[in-house]
Amino acid sequence: MRVALVEMGSTSFRLTIETERETHHRIHHLNLGSSVSANGSFTESDIDGATGVLSEFMSVAKVHNCQRIVAVATESFRLAANGHAVATHIAREAGCEVKVLSPDEENNLVWQAMVNQFHAVDNLVAVAITGGSVGIAAGPISSRVPLHSFSYPLGGSVLAPRASADGFVDTSTRVRLEHHIAESLKPVGAVVRNIVMPQFVVSGGMPLALAKLIHTVRRSEVPEVLDGLTIDCSDLGHLIKTFDELSLPARLALPGISSKRAPNMALGAIILRQVLRSLDVHAVEVSNAGLREGLLGRIYADAKAA
Repeated sequence: MRVALVEMGSTSFRLTIETERETHHRIHHLNLGSSVSANGSFTESDIDGATGVLSEFMSVAKVHNCQRIVAVATESFRLAANGHAVATHIAREAGCEVKVLSPDEENNLVWQAMVNQFHAVDNLVAVAITGGSVGIAAGPISSRVPLHSFSYPLGGSVLAPRASADGFVDTSTRVRLEHHIAESLKPVGAVVRNIVMPQFVVSGGMPLALAKLIHTVRRSEVPEVLDGLTIDCSDLGHLIKTFDELSLPARLALPGISSKRAPNMALGAIILRQVLRSLDVHAVEVSNAGLREGLLGRIYADAKAA
């Protein structure tokens, strides 16, 4: 079966096409989360850009003769005052149904992707840090859905307009942001502390990019595989200090850095470190498994059951 999956995220729109032989990817960085954070709703420019990208993706899917096309939208569409109306408009213009996922639906899909990857643990805490949100799902892997599910609009793209100026986060802003994250995540910490020997795993584009940068700088070579790398609060602290001392052009010269993510990587490191602190975790494993893998798994499971 040929499948096309579109993720309409707060930082980027991503197209994944899976055929029997190969996988194709296409991405456009729209940073809708930052626009919604600054304006409260999608602007005309946002709507035109999103419509154009989804229409382009639909054309690519048709070229590949995809039998199933699924498009989902996440945090920026939940936060925007006109989010659901814009999703309906974009869907009509592009000729593809768009589903705005609820926080629990998004967490459940990430959870299932993580559970499929981690078979040797009893209890899992899956943390997904995206451009729009921090989603946390926890429970025994024997459960079809997580027993505990939390979601907060604390992603880098959403927070950037209020917390980061030209890629820099000043000390007073960092302290306020860390306090805000710590207060927001108190209910999560109370739950996690009662879970017996949990395995903590984090996914998302920013954590993976941070792991790549940390390991490249540490070992002077770009890791071939990001999945399974470990990063800790000390690594992130050193990285935050490094970002404070470097201009944005100097950051771009760091080996292994993502040029697209560079402006928000200092903020991303602060968010990730404080999330780990709030969960009383010093080190965490990063995983490629996330929303995309959860959705693809659901699509194939539905097709098999039909």
